[in-house]
Amino acid sequence: MSRNVLSTVFKLLLVSLIVGLVMHWLGVTPRSLIANFGATVENLFGTLARFIAWAIDYILIGAVIVVPVWLIVFLLDRAKGKRGP
Repeated sequence: MSRNVLSTVFKLLLVSLIVGLVMHWLGVTPRSLIANFGATVENLFGTLARFIAWAIDYILIGAVIVVPVWLIVFLLDRAKGKRGP
């Protein structure tokens, strides 16, 4: 086997061990994961949707300050003759 293949296999084994330890710590077993696969996927999407909704609120609040400041700095740089990308 080539060195790249062995390196990749070792990395996969190491990451699998870490993920397995975390799943064990959380009380997730392969049997429960397979038995509740539909609910697991549904919970995952629900959690992702809640995270996105939470993040959007904070992004919008931050953008109220960040975007005008960026626009002012950008316009001042352009007025001084600096050319941006």
